[in-house]
Amino acid sequence: MQEETFNTQREFNNKFPTKMFICTNCGQLTDDKYTCSKCGWRADGLLKTWGKGYKYTILETGVTEEIFKPIELLKEGVKNNDND
Repeated sequence: MQEETFNTQREFNNKFPTKMFICTNCGQLTDDKYTCSKCGWRADGLLKTWGKGYKYTILETGVTEEIFKPIELLKEGVKNNDND
C-alpha cells in the first residue's frame, strides 16, 4: 500500500483533482473515497482496503486515513511502465 504525507489538505486535493477512486473490492470507480456505490465496500470498515488502497497523513491536522486508491495513481503507474 502506498503511503504519503502532505502538509495541508490543499496539497492532497491538488495531487488528486478528479476526486475519483477505485474500489479495492470490486474495482469500480467511485466518487467517495470511503464507500463504493456499486458493492457497498467501505475503505474505513473492518477489513479496510486489504492493503490495496492508499494511506495518507495531513500534517496540518494530524489526520491519517486509509482510502480507496485515487485514479491518478493508475495514470502514474501507466507512465512509469511506459518508461521500462
